[in-house]
Amino acid sequence: MKRRDIGALDVLNRKAVENAYDFEDLDWSRPVDRSKPWSPEHIAPLFYLPSYAKFTPEEKRRYNQLFSMGVCEQFIWLEEHLLVNTLRKVVQRSDPPAPLKEALGHFIAEELKHTRMFWRMLEKSEPGWYPTRKFRLYNISALQQAVLDLVLKLPNVFLIWIWTAVFFEERTVDYCRHYLEARKRDPEAVDATYTQVHEYHFKDELRHYQLDQHLLAWMYDPQPRWKKRLAARMFRSLMRSYVFPNRTSRRVLEVLAGEFPRLRAEVLPALLKELPDIGRSRAFHRMAFSKDSVPKTMALFAEYPELDGLWNLFLEITKEEASG
Repeated sequence: MKRRDIGALDVLNRKAVENAYDFEDLDWSRPVDRSKPWSPEHIAPLFYLPSYAKFTPEEKRRYNQLFSMGVCEQFIWLEEHLLVNTLRKVVQRSDPPAPLKEALGHFIAEELKHTRMFWRMLEKSEPGWYPTRKFRLYNISALQQAVLDLVLKLPNVFLIWIWTAVFFEERTVDYCRHYLEARKRDPEAVDATYTQVHEYHFKDELRHYQLDQHLLAWMYDPQPRWKKRLAARMFRSLMRSYVFPNRTSRRVLEVLAGEFPRLRAEVLPALLKELPDIGRSRAFHRMAFSKDSVPKTMALFAEYPELDGLWNLFLEITKEEASG
């Protein structure tokens, strides 16, 4: 398999040490600014629905803030609940080569630092919501929980976690890019503390993406065809839930209904009716699932024939375009 932008492990390990930062290096003294959006407006899914225009500016801002918190919860789930817990078992059971084992040690420590950062953001954003660290906005289905349980039990068999890491690592890099571009256009446009957290998150994710490709070469590529096909089918199901975001968006709308009663009559029913159409929006796909947003990952998908089932999910890119 062709590898793109894959750094040598000794280089990745050296950069992990040289570019390390501590949790307290971030400025946590600033209050979160509730008068501003907490993310660039166009990265939130409901932005792409017709009835989004019916929100008042105050309602749009609050939706944006709830979406931004949901993303923090999603990162915690992905990075700690899925990747850290899985990699700990992989390191214990599979005895990776020493340089890879060191790199995975850095990875685990950094992901735990990230989840600590995102919990702090949530606690600063809505102190009364998080007396204990339980998710309020991001939620997974019973089927997704069952898959997670299988992955954690048998990570050498259910390899979906590797492709999940590959996609979301580059998606995280792109997510931060939107924050940095917003700050460049207008330093006051988006809350500074949210921008800071995503900027620091970005510092590790480029290296993590390269490490994911070492995991592909070491753990995924030698596997029998049936395991790869199983991973591909499971990963397609997961990706479909992100192409057609539903559960967290519905939860956010429930919170909005409680905070803005006037939305209950017409606007929220309209949005709920339109919600299944997000995944058919080309503008949404250009933002999230395209050669502009995740070009390296799309090129990598194109190298693995077992992932061919993914391409009919994407509207703005084909396998041939990803390979070119």
